[in-house]
Amino acid sequence: MSFKPPAVVAIALIVFLSTECSNGQVASNSESFVALNFGASTPDADIPGSWVSDLFYQALANFTVRHVGSSECRKQVEIYDNSLRNYTSWAVRMSESWNRYPVGLLAGNRYQMGVYDECVDVHHPIRGQYCLSEIKLFPTEGKYYGFNRTENLDDFGNDHGWKTVLGWVDYPDQVQRNSLNLGICIPNSCTATDLQTSLQNELDKVFLPEHFKTVVKVNPLLCTVSGDMYPYNTAYYVTNVVLGVLFLICGVSTAHHYIALSRQQNKKEDEKEVPTSFFYRFSFIHSFKVLLKFDKENEFNILNGWKAILMTAILLGHRFMYLVGNPIINPKFIENIYVNGSYLYLTCMNFTDPFFFITGFLIYSTLIPIYKKPGKASVLLQLIMPIIYRIIRILPAYCAMMAITAHIVPHHGDGPLWPYKTWDEADICKNYWWTNILFISNLIDSKYECLIVSWYISCDVQFCIFGVIIVYICSKNIKIGIGLLIAILGVSIFVPFLITMLTKREGIIKILLPFLENTRYSSTFNESYRASYMRAYPFFIGIATGIIIDKLKENKVKFSQITVYAGTFTITVICLWVQLYGAIFYKRDRPYHLIEQSLYSTFNHCTWSTLFSWIFVCHFSSGYGLLTKFFSNRFIVPLGRLSYSVFLVNLTVMMISQSRMRSPNYLSMRTVMDAWLYDALKSYFFGLILFLVVEAPIGSLATKFIKRK
Repeated sequence: MSFKPPAVVAIALIVFLSTECSNGQVASNSESFVALNFGASTPDADIPGSWVSDLFYQALANFTVRHVGSSECRKQVEIYDNSLRNYTSWAVRMSESWNRYPVGLLAGNRYQMGVYDECVDVHHPIRGQYCLSEIKLFPTEGKYYGFNRTENLDDFGNDHGWKTVLGWVDYPDQVQRNSLNLGICIPNSCTATDLQTSLQNELDKVFLPEHFKTVVKVNPLLCTVSGDMYPYNTAYYVTNVVLGVLFLICGVSTAHHYIALSRQQNKKEDEKEVPTSFFYRFSFIHSFKVLLKFDKENEFNILNGWKAILMTAILLGHRFMYLVGNPIINPKFIENIYVNGSYLYLTCMNFTDPFFFITGFLIYSTLIPIYKKPGKASVLLQLIMPIIYRIIRILPAYCAMMAITAHIVPHHGDGPLWPYKTWDEADICKNYWWTNILFISNLIDSKYECLIVSWYISCDVQFCIFGVIIVYICSKNIKIGIGLLIAILGVSIFVPFLITMLTKREGIIKILLPFLENTRYSSTFNESYRASYMRAYPFFIGIATGIIIDKLKENKVKFSQITVYAGTFTITVICLWVQLYGAIFYKRDRPYHLIEQSLYSTFNHCTWSTLFSWIFVCHFSSGYGLLTKFFSNRFIVPLGRLSYSVFLVNLTVMMISQSRMRSPNYLSMRTVMDAWLYDALKSYFFGLILFLVVEAPIGSLATKFIKRK
């Protein structure tokens, strides 16, 4: 059989091409795995010839902790290396539990967390330890890589991809593209310092020849093993015993109360008596009655209705902040908010102002009738007793949450972020709990604030002291009281303006990514947001509203429904315009205008309080018809009564949820809503427990022994 010439030519051509392809394959194998060689197509000689992920793979393909650490660390590393070469199951599990080839860096996927449990579930012959390292990329000195950042989040311009990484600066409205958090599995006997040194050495070998450097940091709290690593101490057992005794007292009291009520049901109608005992104050039956008590004629029901609605919104804001402030993928979701809205979210850090307003209004409304009654109590006693009563109502649940955060929470979870997120909170509460007891936690550095919500309670008590004095003066001489109140309102408006002018601070708390990732280290949060003198206006306008309502009732003034609704609409539009104006400060590269910032630092604490002042005036003088019934029905009022307990527990509940995470959260509207609903339900559940076991019993005792006096 003979081949025709065309066939011979074809075969020769195939052999030639096969040879060339074979040579090309050999050349390809000498490069890194899945190498993306940009060097041939780029005109910039200083730009590396391989993509950043390929360089990471070159450095990390055979990485382990080498030539550092204790003798035990080196011994375990040798065992691990030998076992890995033999593909021993436990060593392979440690090796494959983390990723050598980062993906999605340009999309903002900073966290390459691997599989945490696969690493830490290795216990023999060595124990697997998971460490979350931080690696930042920088050009070497004298090099500058700029790129054109556009408003389109899907378009970083036509520049080289490396310029996006090396030319990145700390844009606070976008996730850093020059930063990587990499989870790595190492033997337990090796320390965070050992890993940091070895990782830095290996990366330098690959990245420095490409004319840029890496900076590696490994926080010891981000190196974890399976199980409870937090040390047990006497305080842990004491806290458990105290909480156990409280639950026991409440349980026994409830059983005894139930038996007493059952016996009364078997008696004749004229022989029945309501069981009363000091012991029954701790009964769940009594506490539920306090919670569910409803008088449809009580015009103050609307306050609980508004508190319930405001707390729901605050829980949504807190949950969103916790989602964004922790490892995420799809950061475009939050980055798009900074560019295109939502403006209400961007300016909502003053959403606690209505609670200060309600507190001021309640202090006036509850104390003024008492102070106007003739009595023989001394002035000092009349001023001190309301403050003592309020502190006794606040303190027990407050102390319980501090103790739980400091001594219980660190033992009830695990994960790559667990020690870093919860141990620091526990240590702060152990060392600085006394600032909360003295209600001065808003006056110290926020880095040392036990419970991040404690600033609100400190402000509340500080306002209460001034409020009691003002109400007492009003009860004795209304003209002097009003004059004093007007002066204080003027000061509370002028002080934020003056301080912002003198310090050149921002006039708004910007909810940018660095703030969300670590709120405690925000200078604006520390210096402006928590200070009582920067946000006193809502409280004192609450007292002023109480005076106005009293005068309207005294003169029997009522507004028509047209005036009520038209006025509400107009004031809402004006206040929302001022509120939403703050979103303009998020605009990129916008110049800083001192007067504008100073004015907004004042007016952003007037928006919600002014609106609520009008709503309360209309409600207590004229009413809102069906809307009044909606805000004061028997279902929403108990939720309002739980607001304080929910406020205390909600951030701890969310911290626990986020600290247990094993992989980054995918950000979307659906995941935000799901997380909010789930943690809101948990917050109300644990808030209910705190209310039944601590707040309601102590509150009932305070009412019985102090309030009546």
